[in-house]
Amino acid sequence: MNKLFFSFMMAAVAFIPLQLLAQGKSSSLHPKTDKYGFYNVVDCPTSLSFIKATCESQDDDTYKVSIYRGRELAQSINLDVTGNDLYYLDANFDGNMDIFVGPAAPRNYSTILLWDDNSGEFVPMEGEVLNGTILVNPSKKFLVSIGSGSYCSEYYTRYVWQGNRLVTTETLVEINDPKAYKEYGVKRRYTVVKGNNLDNIAANKKVETSKKSKLPTEWRAIIASFGM
Repeated sequence: MNKLFFSFMMAAVAFIPLQLLAQGKSSSLHPKTDKYGFYNVVDCPTSLSFIKATCESQDDDTYKVSIYRGRELAQSINLDVTGNDLYYLDANFDGNMDIFVGPAAPRNYSTILLWDDNSGEFVPMEGEVLNGTILVNPSKKFLVSIGSGSYCSEYYTRYVWQGNRLVTTETLVEINDPKAYKEYGVKRRYTVVKGNNLDNIAANKKVETSKKSKLPTEWRAIIASFGM
């Protein structure tokens, strides 16, 4: 390739607005879903042709995400996560590409950088830190995580977006040995709680059952998608 032409092309890329580099069609940023309508964040692309980002650990135990416009650093953000994994998806279902930062794995903390049309930059999501494996339902527009509370319990947390804030709507507590959680008011294996207040399950419970088949359809689908 002619060196002069190559230099011209690189200079042209450097002047492309970050907004153009950061946008993507939402349909191409959602992997194929399972039969229940979910996909796992770790199945999302880890690189894209129209934007480059890196994530590196810092001395203060944070991770710095650097976003480039061509060879030029366009933006850098420090985040409290537990890994340097990057996944690209339309996390908040607005038609723009976002960046999921972190392992999306049990006992690890992750977060999401959301594309903001007004500022023309990525901004950290607000609200709760994501902990555990994350599934996305693009059709119904919600996220769900699974985390382990102890050797005999699992917590499935359902999230929806309110602006840039990720809010918990319900939590499903699955207890293999309900007697071990008697002090929390748990009597049966499955309990659906409003929000994420697990301090007083008895006062916040919406559903309580010993049989998975008695759970609302959506929760049965979530459990199946996690392979549980």
